[in-house]
Amino acid sequence: MQKKPHMDTTKIKPITSAGNPACPSIPASPPPLYLGVDIAKAELVLDLQGTILRFENTPQGIIRLCAQISKLSAPHLILEATAGYERALLLYALERGIAISLIQPARVRHYARALNLLAKSDPIDARLLSRFGRDINPAPAQPREPVRDTLCELLTRRNQLLDLLTCENNRAAHHTAKLALRQHRTLVSLIEKQITALEKETAALIDTDPALHTADTLLRTVVGVGPQTSRTLLAALPELGRSSRNQVSAIAGLAPYDADSGQKQGKRFIRGGRSHVRKILYLAALSAARCNPILKPFYQRLRAAGKPAKLALVATARKLLTHLNTLLSNHYKNTQKTLVS
Repeated sequence: MQKKPHMDTTKIKPITSAGNPACPSIPASPPPLYLGVDIAKAELVLDLQGTILRFENTPQGIIRLCAQISKLSAPHLILEATAGYERALLLYALERGIAISLIQPARVRHYARALNLLAKSDPIDARLLSRFGRDINPAPAQPREPVRDTLCELLTRRNQLLDLLTCENNRAAHHTAKLALRQHRTLVSLIEKQITALEKETAALIDTDPALHTADTLLRTVVGVGPQTSRTLLAALPELGRSSRNQVSAIAGLAPYDADSGQKQGKRFIRGGRSHVRKILYLAALSAARCNPILKPFYQRLRAAGKPAKLALVATARKLLTHLNTLLSNHYKNTQKTLVS
C-alpha cells in the first residue's frame, strides 16, 4: 500500500510586523499639516487650519509663530518667495527642523487662476498657500551650508553694484556741468572699490572652506570658466555635481521644452530656472565658444548647420554646464570612495 505523504498540520502564522516579535510595528508618521504663510515686509499672516493669525516679521514675531505651530502634529509651512522678506523665517525654520517649502509666486498665481480665485488679500493668500500645499505636496526645503548663504549674499550685492555702475556710466553721456561730471567720477570710483572689496571677500570666504576651495579650483580648470562663473555656480547652484544632467539643466534654466500641438512641431524654448545662473553661464559660453578646444568646434558646427548665434550659444552653455556637472560628480564620488576606504 502506498504511504500517504507526511503532512505537517502545524498552522503557519502569517508574518506580520504586529504578530512577529522580530518585526516590531513601526508607527506610521502623521501626514503633514500644510500651513500657508503670506509674507509682507512688516507682517506674517498665518493660516492656522482656517484661523488667521498675524505676527510681526521680526525675530520675536518669527519665534512666536514657530512656537504656535510647534503644538501641532507634523506642521509644514508653505510660503512664497517675497523679495527676501521670507529669508528670516526660512532660515529659522530650517535651523529648528520645521518642514518648510518656498514656492515660486508664479506657480501660486497659476494655481489660483486654475481654481478661478480672482480675489487677493493677505488672508486669502495664506489660505491659498495652505490649499496649494495639500493639493501639490511640495517637497520641503533642505538646509544649506552657512558659507554658501554668505557667498550668495556677497555675490548678490556685487551684481547690484554692477547694475548701479552700468546705470551711472549710461548717465555720464548727458552730464555737461563740471560738478555733475566730478560727482560721476567720484561715484564710479567708489562703486568700483566696493566691487573689488566684495570680490576679495568672496575669494577669502571660499578659501576658508576646503570643499568649496577644491570645487572652485576644479571648475576653473575648464577653459571659459572664470572666478565669477565658478563662484556663482557654487553659491547659487548647490545641486551641481549632485543631480543628473537633465535636472541641473532645468534648474539652471537651460533645458529646452517642447512646444508641439497636434501635427505642429514648434520650436523648443528654454524657460524657468534660475535667471542669474543662466546669465553667468551664457557669458561663460561666449568665452568658451572662442577659446575652449572642445566647445569652440561644437559652437562652430552649430553655426555651420545654420543655427542662429543665440541658439548656438545657449546650446554651448548647456553643454558647458553638463561637463561641469560631470566633473564635480566624479570628484564627489572619488571623495566618497576615499572616505569609505
